[in-house]
Amino acid sequence: MDTNAYYRNFDLESVNVTLRFCQHEYGDVNCVVWDASLVLAKYLETLFLKNNETFKSKRVIELGSGLGCVGLAAACFGANVKLTDLPENLPQLKQNVDENTPWLKGCVETVALTWGTTFESEPFDFVLMADCIYYPEVVEELVKTITELTTPKTVLLISQELRETEKQKNTWKMFLSLLLEHFEVSYVPEEEQHPIFSSSDIILINAKKKCL
Repeated sequence: MDTNAYYRNFDLESVNVTLRFCQHEYGDVNCVVWDASLVLAKYLETLFLKNNETFKSKRVIELGSGLGCVGLAAACFGANVKLTDLPENLPQLKQNVDENTPWLKGCVETVALTWGTTFESEPFDFVLMADCIYYPEVVEELVKTITELTTPKTVLLISQELRETEKQKNTWKMFLSLLLEHFEVSYVPEEEQHPIFSSSDIILINAKKKCL
């Protein structure tokens, strides 16, 4: 047994589901479910509660899925989801998909994706990201990937915890500057988010690609 592993439960009350995630006490940035993922997953739930057809049969991709919390939540609301991460991170991602498969109303596929590389696919209805802005050296590639996966009809939802280090502040500014070249960006106010799963330290963005 992996003594570094432990489980975390996450409730989606609207569909009477408790998602279960195998986390690791030690590891890289993808070893736990981050707060920004919980905020975005619960925001999806608020959208579902407003209209339970919001995600039904929609094509959804999550970038930098980590343990898959956001994408699996979308699948519980009926979306057909591609969970993506680096090839070396897929085994733990697949483990969490298998753990939660009984509750999923939509299809889920795990796919290796390195940002900046070509990803052959039809356009997506939703592109989801939670706490992906860490490393400045991959920001340009990430924005390139987002741009390739979206059309002006795609809803891009980004949840990001703002951290106080100069490196993280500068990385976020760099990302936002590049994103604004291609997307119209609006911020989801806290009062429109889940009443418990929201925070002034976590930004939630709803973006649409600019028409050429």
